[in-house]
Amino acid sequence: MPIDLIVVLLRWLQYAAAVVALGLPLFRLYLPATSAESAWRSTVVLAGLLLAVAATAGLLAQTAMMAGGWGAALDVAAIGYVIQSTSLGIAHVARAGFALLGVILLLAGRGQRLMTVMAAVAFAGATASFAWSGHGASSEGAAGMVHLVADIIHALAAAVWLGALAGFCLLLTRHDRGDVEASARSLAGFGTMGTAAVLALTLSGMVNAAFLVGMEGSDRLASSAWGQLLFAKLLLFTIMVWLASHNRYTLTPALERAFESGDDTGEAVRSLRISVGVEMAAGIALLGLVAAMGVQMPPASM
Repeated sequence: MPIDLIVVLLRWLQYAAAVVALGLPLFRLYLPATSAESAWRSTVVLAGLLLAVAATAGLLAQTAMMAGGWGAALDVAAIGYVIQSTSLGIAHVARAGFALLGVILLLAGRGQRLMTVMAAVAFAGATASFAWSGHGASSEGAAGMVHLVADIIHALAAAVWLGALAGFCLLLTRHDRGDVEASARSLAGFGTMGTAAVLALTLSGMVNAAFLVGMEGSDRLASSAWGQLLFAKLLLFTIMVWLASHNRYTLTPALERAFESGDDTGEAVRSLRISVGVEMAAGIALLGLVAAMGVQMPPASM
């Protein structure tokens, strides 16, 4: 398998693990107690460990890609050079370290709210580190700082949204009525936070596009691989926004009415499960596109 493809797959895995590791604890803090406590913690711990392992493997794969062969992946001198001389290498080390710290805090806290918050902060550090291993890290000066901050906001907002989706999926796949009711109430009450996440994603995405495309690169956007991936990403993002709106304003009220009237909730729950599942699948696919964009040259740099 080509090295660059493995790099993309490892990026994808890191993105997916990060949004669960950060987003799920944040979403859990927003919820009342449910019967899924052990499932929540186990899922986040697994995601954190997966992030640490994938970040380490990603560092080795990036080293191999930069050196032009897999032999460098186990060369201590080559790995050391990447870590010491590139922001990409430092970002991978920091990501693995923050991920492990988050797992330790979560396990030590055993469900305590303060320790969960501290673990979320550690996972936020791991998620923010993606900005140092992306195109935004190549910008310099004040403009570079704006680009870097926009990248960090973009990553954190994505984790909030997709992490909440992971939480909804976890609740909706359970058969406990209390968990299903908690999921319906959360979907109804998540509107403000979800809207803020979408707004942050949109604005930070526009800032990133301005840096990575620019006026000089706009005429090459449609013909470049990076631009085609961007168009696919925007399409998936639009589908996800529509599904989120449909869930919030159509399916969730239907489920709440069924609860209040004492009617059978089976059909309403199934519809919501399918819609949230499709939205989550679109989000995972979108992360794959972002991972692929990371190894392509944006139009402004061509």
